[in-house]
Amino acid sequence: MKARYYSIPIVIISLPFCERARHLATESYETVKNRISSGISARKDGKIDPELQKLVDNTAEGAVFRKDLPFPTRLEVRTTRSSEISGRFIQSSAIEKRSESLTGTRIHVTKLERASNQVRYTLEEAGFSVPAPKDAKAKKGSKEEKKNVPDPLKEIPASAKSVTFTKTGDSWKAGQIDGFRAAMLAKELTPVFDQLLAEFAIAPRPLWFGKRRLKPGDQVIVSGDTMPMLLAGKAKGTLTLTLESFEGVAGHPCGVFKINGEYSREEFPDFEGIITDEEVTIQSGKIWLSLLYPVLLREELETIQTIKSGPMGGTVGRGQASFKVSLKREWKRLDP
Repeated sequence: MKARYYSIPIVIISLPFCERARHLATESYETVKNRISSGISARKDGKIDPELQKLVDNTAEGAVFRKDLPFPTRLEVRTTRSSEISGRFIQSSAIEKRSESLTGTRIHVTKLERASNQVRYTLEEAGFSVPAPKDAKAKKGSKEEKKNVPDPLKEIPASAKSVTFTKTGDSWKAGQIDGFRAAMLAKELTPVFDQLLAEFAIAPRPLWFGKRRLKPGDQVIVSGDTMPMLLAGKAKGTLTLTLESFEGVAGHPCGVFKINGEYSREEFPDFEGIITDEEVTIQSGKIWLSLLYPVLLREELETIQTIKSGPMGGTVGRGQASFKVSLKREWKRLDP
């Protein structure tokens, strides 16, 4: 199905949050937004580490996006994702159905550490901050006061503990000390765990560009069987990539692509057990793809989405959304 445009955007967010989120939720909307923006701008120099530059295969005919280098067996990846959101969302469970207006900024920071067949996941920060009313003296019940909607994430239990998953045979299992919930989560995630690792850049993408050399201005169409280059799971659609330049992400050499198009994906989980069906139109944006390994390191996107999302066996939300997303990864190889 194709993503659709709506005059009134709707968004659903369902997200566990850690102790740092309690502090984040009390910060003002402008404070959080400025902190995120300043962090992004401070890392936009685009310089490439000279030692990593030596591994880049680039000639006058263009660059090869390599897949031949041995992928690190020890790796740490921290992903920071922020979204500026404005719209409405609907949540429904066995006991209630809710619809609320929503304007604010969401932040989600995760860290994944891998050592061969062992992966440790930590939710470092998560939360949602809403803007203050335009008129701080707005009377109770006024339209201005109603614009400052409650944080929909506060009803989700906090979860600041790391979880370690170990691969045994074809299955991923949680450590005994991680508890019953982690064990059940590992069982649910086992069929898609390897796809999830690729989505979070802790494992290589199964498909990449091949041996074709690309130079600025070249275009690549990602569709059908090639969708795993950019999206793990049950994804379909068509995305158009146009190579714009070469630059670094925290020193790591990347190709910068303009991107637009549409895709849909069904029943894709995250490490918190949130299952999402999504239909996405990428109106405009850029992605940074590594020149050395099959991983995506950064995104700046403006999208419109239809979403069905919620935790396994919990409250389900449905909606359509228009929001601006910024994703940045700190990708560290720990191999000697």
